[in-house]
Amino acid sequence: MQHDTKPWYKQLWPWLLIAIPVFTALKAVHTVFIMQQNSPDLVVDDYYKEGRAINMQLAKYREAALRNLQATILIAGNKAIVRFAENAVLEGEVHLDFYHPTLAARDFALDAERSGELLYVANLPLSPTGKWQLVVSDASKEWKLRAELHLPAATEIKLGY
Repeated sequence: MQHDTKPWYKQLWPWLLIAIPVFTALKAVHTVFIMQQNSPDLVVDDYYKEGRAINMQLAKYREAALRNLQATILIAGNKAIVRFAENAVLEGEVHLDFYHPTLAARDFALDAERSGELLYVANLPLSPTGKWQLVVSDASKEWKLRAELHLPAATEIKLGY
């Protein structure tokens, strides 16, 4: 009868058993590192102030409904084309705010200049892809229209209240 006389550190099975918790601990540290690098920007500290701001924004959407503003937007490459349904009393520019749903660092805003009677055209700094929130308003921020964009889109997207 033979006995295995090698010391434990020269055996394979203790190292396999030690490797499992060590690997788990390293993976946990890696996960915490990733979470700190990509933290979401969704938490708000002052809910009361945010609620008041939301009510003010809703009034601006109601103002757009009272003015009977109807528009569509087409994103083609790096151009955004806003088309209004009728010639309402509009100024020379409209303001476009693009909001990414989870990454505030990707948000951007720009002005679209009038190009003809019903069209407004803006050059985008990038060709957005994926899901975006869009808010269109006049330069004085009296009214607002909004839409949820899934880009790239082949057709015009209707802006709503």
